[in-house]
Amino acid sequence: MKKIIVECLVSSHKTAILEDDKLIELLIEDNKNSKKVSNIYRGIVKKVIPGIQACFVDVGFEKLAYLQLDKDSNIKAGQDILVQVNKEEVGTKGAKLNTEISLAGRYLVYIPTNDRITISNKISDEKERFRLKKIAKSASEGAKGLIIRTEAVGCTKEDLEADINELKERYKEILKEYKLGIGPKLLYKELDFSSKYIKDNVNEDIEKIVTNDKCKYDELKNILKSIKREYIEKLELEENKDIFDLYRVENQIEKALNKKVWLKSGGYLIIDKTEALTVIDVNTGRFTGNLKLEETVYQTNIEAAIEVCRQLKLRDIGGIVIVDFIDMHKVKYKQEIINILNEEFKKDKRKTEVLGMTRLGLVEITRRRERDSIDKYYLEECYICEGKGAIKSISFTLDNIEKEIIRISTHTSYKDVTIELNSRNLELIKMNFMYIIENISKKYEIKIRLCENNKINYEKINIIYNS
Repeated sequence: MKKIIVECLVSSHKTAILEDDKLIELLIEDNKNSKKVSNIYRGIVKKVIPGIQACFVDVGFEKLAYLQLDKDSNIKAGQDILVQVNKEEVGTKGAKLNTEISLAGRYLVYIPTNDRITISNKISDEKERFRLKKIAKSASEGAKGLIIRTEAVGCTKEDLEADINELKERYKEILKEYKLGIGPKLLYKELDFSSKYIKDNVNEDIEKIVTNDKCKYDELKNILKSIKREYIEKLELEENKDIFDLYRVENQIEKALNKKVWLKSGGYLIIDKTEALTVIDVNTGRFTGNLKLEETVYQTNIEAAIEVCRQLKLRDIGGIVIVDFIDMHKVKYKQEIINILNEEFKKDKRKTEVLGMTRLGLVEITRRRERDSIDKYYLEECYICEGKGAIKSISFTLDNIEKEIIRISTHTSYKDVTIELNSRNLELIKMNFMYIIENISKKYEIKIRLCENNKINYEKINIIYNS
């Protein structure tokens, strides 16, 4: 059974998906940098570059966004354009845009400029595919450009009709907003990660949904009510509590930030990220097994293949991934590892491709990158060793401060505290994030003073209780 834990802090919203209490996915919404994927904008074309069949568009972001053009495109600099964000800004690269607008409902995706009704490849039952396509055609009333999602399995004609009507109305409102005013403009903001995930994935397998914020609780209650009234019983409010600590999520996140990942057998993975790709090395470690060497290696590789898929999803690693499995001689063993990877990636909604294994045991995997991996939020380059290592980020420190204030609010009567920080973190907060500290203070009704203490490790904080 699964649990969904939605932690709402002042500087971030995080959604942890647990399966049998094991963290399988973590969605992070940095409130300091709101997400933009799937948002729809009116943009202004700034530059058209025929040589690469692309243009750069001002949609109000810090960097110009990139739009790939069709061969026959007649888009010109200076014109308004309706666009949707396909990929977030990553590093020095601007966001990627798309002119084919798509709106996701619970069971369908509506693409107004398309003229086909297609169905998710993950729905493998032919009878169900035929049934869904038939009722979608009947329910759509001429509204083509539909993708039937995996979540539609077993749904009724009424379910699809309600979804289609809601999506058509949403698109009408977007077009209406597009025609009003001039310049770059946000026309439609996608639901945040937690609400979208729950809207798309809640079903009988979800045992419990927990949040620590009353506003989020009310929002999720309305979403669940619109899907199935009985699902409201799954929702719980643990207001202003450290629910990631309560449900043992925090220590699992710590492990997900480590380069070394231990396997149950005693083997381990080493995960190294570079700007261009991610490399994962598989080692037998302490695992010797009771079988011959070839069998020991094979068993380690099987366990590693399953864990690689879990780690890519959990850490939200995208782009090119090279996995260096322990060398095996038998062709059937190599093929079995590829089969396991393919099967495990079917559980991942992100588009992933697994290429064959080389003679040296190398497997290349490509996983669609939609946003930064979780270590981008929790870690930053070490300022002491000039980028040769990583330390906990200022986002981690801000979240840590709020969690300490939660504990003080819950377990003590103190209303005035001083937080000691390393000089670097104190300076960063005073320059950029005092509004976060002020909002934490207001939320929990505790006065917070900040002061410098250079004897403290830069990843730590120290609390002084003021009488």
